[in-house]
Amino acid sequence: MVCLIANQLARDGHEVRVIYSIRPDTPSDLREMFDERVQLVHVQMKGRGTLNAISRLRKQLVSFAPDVVHLHSSFAGFLGRLAMIGLRAHAACLYSPHCISFMRRDIPVWKKYVYVLLERIGCIKPTLYIACSESEAAEIVSHLRQPTKVIENAVDTRNLRTTSVSGASRGGQRTIVSVGGIRRQKNPNLFAEIAHRLAGHDFQFVWIGDGDAQYKDALRAADVEVTGWMSREDVVERVRQCGIYLSTSSWEGMPVSVIEAMLVGKPVVVSSCAGNIDVVRHMHNGAVYNNASEAADLIGKIVENKGLYDHMSDNAAMEARARFSEERFLSELLAIYRGAIRG
Repeated sequence: MVCLIANQLARDGHEVRVIYSIRPDTPSDLREMFDERVQLVHVQMKGRGTLNAISRLRKQLVSFAPDVVHLHSSFAGFLGRLAMIGLRAHAACLYSPHCISFMRRDIPVWKKYVYVLLERIGCIKPTLYIACSESEAAEIVSHLRQPTKVIENAVDTRNLRTTSVSGASRGGQRTIVSVGGIRRQKNPNLFAEIAHRLAGHDFQFVWIGDGDAQYKDALRAADVEVTGWMSREDVVERVRQCGIYLSTSSWEGMPVSVIEAMLVGKPVVVSSCAGNIDVVRHMHNGAVYNNASEAADLIGKIVENKGLYDHMSDNAAMEARARFSEERFLSELLAIYRGAIRG
């Protein structure tokens, strides 16, 4: 999303600066991902010297004197807003949490309310929240009572060639795939349990990605192929060759990997968590389940029923094209930028 926004603004003649941190999974070709006119500035916001990061961010903001500051992720959203306190009054502050921190379902209640408290502290700086789904917007309004707009995520509908499965090879339909980091949020143990339940029914399960060793061991014990990280092109091609996309996430903001699977004509079977339920309409462009038993039953039903499979496949591709285009995303976001500047 950051690349998409920054590159389009730069192409439109705006001056754009992206301030970023390095994480273990930061792509080595980061510079190549951005238009050459986008300025990249490294400010390490996590790890040692986190408090000093506020001062360094503030210096960048003073030197750049932006009209709009758009913060991405909960951590940058907190530090960035503290750094902005007392700066130019007419610099608009926008904040996209991309699944706000207190939506996590792997933390105790007390920690959830610590995250809510930190968000409220950040709200000392007047901010417009930009949620990526109705579920996220509802959480923000419920806990923070802050002005919030919804702009659903986008995918590259131009370069991801869509396909209608009803006219394509059906040889890979019994292959079930998921894409993403192998970590607690994505609930790989549930993926392994579903694979166990369908063992002996001629299904193959694939997880494209890498992550925590304990979860990878659980997947492999369920005879799931773990591919490791792959290039975007290879991921798309591998998903295209499979039959069903399976999401086992415990929480999401707006799951791009699910949308991309829909775009290439895959019925998606997703857990009934925030984010997933904002994308998938049950038995129309995919299916929503509550537990491993339901997921296994739905996968079998969809694969064994050609008419149902083709119906979901075509609906998934059509809805992804119409609803999640980059053009729609940028149009909605730039309208908010213009309104924020005028305000």
